[in-house]
Amino acid sequence: MDVSQAAIDALVAAPTESLKVELKRWLDLDSSRGQAKIAIGCMALRNRDGGYLIIGFDDKTLSPDEADRPADVQAAFHPDKVQEIVSRHSSDLFEIKVRYGVRDGLLYPVLIVDEGVRVPVAAKRELMDEAKTRHLVRQDAVYFRTLRSNGMVSSSAATHADWNDILDICFENREADIGRFLRRHLGQNSAHLFSGQPIEEPDAALRRRAFELLDSGLKKQKAVFESEEFQERSTRFHQLGRWSAALVLDPPLIADDSSLEFYRTVTSSNPRYTGWPIWLDSSGFAVAEYRPRKKDKGWESVIVSNNQSWSDHADFYRFHARGDFFLSRVMEDDLTDKVEPHTAFDAGLTIYRVAETIAVGLAFAKALHVSDNTRLAFAFRWDGISGRELRA
Repeated sequence: MDVSQAAIDALVAAPTESLKVELKRWLDLDSSRGQAKIAIGCMALRNRDGGYLIIGFDDKTLSPDEADRPADVQAAFHPDKVQEIVSRHSSDLFEIKVRYGVRDGLLYPVLIVDEGVRVPVAAKRELMDEAKTRHLVRQDAVYFRTLRSNGMVSSSAATHADWNDILDICFENREADIGRFLRRHLGQNSAHLFSGQPIEEPDAALRRRAFELLDSGLKKQKAVFESEEFQERSTRFHQLGRWSAALVLDPPLIADDSSLEFYRTVTSSNPRYTGWPIWLDSSGFAVAEYRPRKKDKGWESVIVSNNQSWSDHADFYRFHARGDFFLSRVMEDDLTDKVEPHTAFDAGLTIYRVAETIAVGLAFAKALHVSDNTRLAFAFRWDGISGRELRA
């Protein structure tokens, strides 16, 4: 998990619930209810292979909860206190890191649960409410971050529908054989990638669909950035390098329109490998213009930020329920103060972003319950990279 301060600040600047992120209002960790929320939340995230539990936000409005803010946030959510609660209830010991994100000058605790679960974590003891009339934590229950039928995410005791995902996560973490990993994700003929032998061209029609989506997405991005609403803010980004990606599912899903349930389903499944993830969900952003909008039967997000509470960004995202996904971002090489714009191309960072895009695309496909025969086609494009120095 990304534990950098930049990633933590990004999480509290634009909080949103997903399979990897849970939001909670302020909790009293001296109460049974507060302890139960922490124990269940952390065990559920552990079984989901890690994630973030963010304290101090309403999970419905995604806004800060100022009603019960403790006078001393760091004392109220001290790492030792949090760790003791989780270790007391979890069948398997795992570390909880506690970081504090800053938003509008105020601290918000972010509990970080590492990935790497190999055996499902269960509650080893029960926890009753103060009146001893109701179970808050049930002994032997396996808690899990799960997606309900309406596209909303919750932490609850695992049901029969969750066990395939739980076992898949545990088995994948046990697979240390890189060869098996490559064969599973690249196919039985992956040796061709390293042998120098020619590789069969992908299906021409599928390739064409992917690049047509890439081209149409770039046209939409250009039109939005040049619109009256965003033109002034986006001017400084026009001449910077940009990278874009498109994903199409084959066969496409039968959908003419894209519901809010669809949007919630895919965005909540985002693994969030970084604090500013690929195809991020901007629903919780403070700036209303950056939140997702319904347009042309799809969902679009436009983020053009200059020196706000997170780093500069100029992003455009589009989601359509037929299985079409597009993103376009300014290259990070041109947004850093370490090098001049237009001068560097970080190959290592580029490889990471491509891998992240593919991994998030796989998570989307899984959340949409596509058939085992479904193919995913990705298309990538980089603009404004001519003459740059290649760096690793």
